[in-house]
Amino acid sequence: MTSNLSSDTPTSETHRDVATPFLIESAETRGVLVHLEHVWQDLIAGRPYPPAVRSALGMLAVFVVALAARLKTPTRVTVQAQGKGAVNLLVVDLSAQRCLRATAQLTDPAIPIADDTSLDALLGPQAQLAVVLDLPETRQSYVSLIPWQGHSLNETLEAFLAQSEQQPARFWSHCSESFAAGLLLSALPARSDTDPDGWNRVQMLALTVRPDEWRLDAATLLSRLFAEENVRVFESIAISGVSHTDLERIKRLLQLLGFQEVQALLQEQGGIHIRDELSGQSFFLTAKDIARMGVFAPESARVQ
Repeated sequence: MTSNLSSDTPTSETHRDVATPFLIESAETRGVLVHLEHVWQDLIAGRPYPPAVRSALGMLAVFVVALAARLKTPTRVTVQAQGKGAVNLLVVDLSAQRCLRATAQLTDPAIPIADDTSLDALLGPQAQLAVVLDLPETRQSYVSLIPWQGHSLNETLEAFLAQSEQQPARFWSHCSESFAAGLLLSALPARSDTDPDGWNRVQMLALTVRPDEWRLDAATLLSRLFAEENVRVFESIAISGVSHTDLERIKRLLQLLGFQEVQALLQEQGGIHIRDELSGQSFFLTAKDIARMGVFAPESARVQ
């Protein structure tokens, strides 16, 4: 069987945390293949999420990365799910620099959660799901509420994409403790009639992916799934985790607290403990740390 796979740019992957856009020209379909390994392992390290919660978080992480990879301009993309069930909050955030963070908050970690519990059941009857795009060209945030549709999170996300783009879309994902992966397909607008069965055909082909194949690199997996199609693979987009301390973000947080409040905490506790739930990082800042960061103006320059 001959694969008609072409690449506009060499896509040799030096790591396994990438989003790979592609175009199935023969079926007038575009897609993104996502694979998160080291970044995903770091995200859930030290966080003993129940399997159902981990799967929902992994699916949202893959979806956010795939959605961002389709945008022409690097854009911060955030998905937030809130509810009053066993899980009250799920957040996945991908910065414009392709840095991925995520967290889940359980109402009571002692309450057992079945492995096959769906996200809407985890969140409860008043669940809300939203996508936020921080558009760089306007410096404004675009918020879109996603209504729950179908019987799964997959179907809800597919319906959201189909409605926002006015084109049919399909989304599949696979998540384990070691990696999270997914495939997003959508029909091109203004399709011709040269291959009226193209969209249905690529959907059926995508359904044949086996759980063990999600670990394969993009070129290998795409050539297996769409062996008889003309597939053009574009340059992979590297995804990173939080590997450094975001001093500017911490500085802004301390400034929001205010000088007097920070001083009171320093006198009471000897330092300030900051926990970043999205990245899983913790920081303890002393008075000397805060002074070195230049959080506040020197005392002589402050207006009393």
